[in-house]
Amino acid sequence: MSETVNAAFDRAAALDAAADPAADPAVRRARASVAFGRKRGYYRVLFEAGPVDAAAFAELADVPEHHARAWLDEQLEAGVLRVVLAPSGDREELLLPGEHVPILLADHGDHELDGARELLAEHRHELPDVLDAGHERRRVRAFADLARLMRVV
Repeated sequence: MSETVNAAFDRAAALDAAADPAADPAVRRARASVAFGRKRGYYRVLFEAGPVDAAAFAELADVPEHHARAWLDEQLEAGVLRVVLAPSGDREELLLPGEHVPILLADHGDHELDGARELLAEHRHELPDVLDAGHERRRVRAFADLARLMRVV
């Protein structure tokens, strides 16, 4: 009997996780990292700088390079940033794609983002799950994760 109950609980948990991608710890960490970057203005730095490597971002954001590298790696893993070849062709840099800008900068009154908003409307279906702001419950979890992350950093 207990095996049947455990199996039912396992199935229910799996269905719950499938119905709510925010239940996945990796998604929760990614959302906390996004919230952390928004609060600190890191996306504005990326938007204004264009493609950068970790050293350039660290200098622009005024953070230690190892912190910059860790945060950029989290963004890359979450699908928020893209790897592009540097103009010199000898190294890779990270780029904040235009379709993510209106969400991440949240500058709703800013006309400089009109083109990015058009890109967002056109490519919304391509956004990574971490940028899906569909449910209030997911945002609350992201902010709770951010609070935990801020205690660690």
